[in-house]
Amino acid sequence: MNKITVINHLDPRAGLWLLLMANIGMFCQKTSEQGSMLSGIFLQLILVHGLYKAAGKGIVLLVSFHLLLMYVFPQCPAWMNMVFPVLVNYSLRMLPCVLAGLLLLRTSSIQKMIAAMYTLHLPQGFIIAMSTTLRYFPALKEEFVHINAAMKLQNISWASRLECTVVPLIMSAVNTSDEIAAAAVARGIENPGKKTSEITLHMGISDWLIMILVTFGILIVVIAG
Repeated sequence: MNKITVINHLDPRAGLWLLLMANIGMFCQKTSEQGSMLSGIFLQLILVHGLYKAAGKGIVLLVSFHLLLMYVFPQCPAWMNMVFPVLVNYSLRMLPCVLAGLLLLRTSSIQKMIAAMYTLHLPQGFIIAMSTTLRYFPALKEEFVHINAAMKLQNISWASRLECTVVPLIMSAVNTSDEIAAAAVARGIENPGKKTSEITLHMGISDWLIMILVTFGILIVVIAG
């Protein structure tokens, strides 16, 4: 069954612009209320793109942060109020960036994002680093699933799972990064010549409209605060 969405496409260049604006908003905000309003902007975007589960998790996280700050931490000992409220406030400040990054990853493939970076004429070194990073985390996640399944088969206790997960995951991370880098070099990513792509990107009216509305929304939130 297909998802019912208001917008079913987001150009990667628009997604990168939203991520940039989220970072600017993060550095310019002064209060946690501003961070919550910025998060609300990106939660609405996630909803209109049909990512209901991700939006639900974001709303639960946002509400949980505010409940902790308003009702839980005031009842806690003084030593806890010296550390945990600061962490929660920083998490609230960073949440818009997390949501913008999630929207970009869920609406664009790695190939589209790399093609978008080439069309934006970003530095070659930056594109190489980003393409390697974007391919690295899915491979690492898959390796974590395999390690976890192997531990379940061997009936390893929960107390020993941390050590049995971290050590092979670090070894696998090193090997995976080498393999991804070698694959990228074999495909000619270091070639200084002009790159071509089978993917054709097109900025639609909805992309421009989203960029304009989000930019004005962030400016209003920051200036009004």
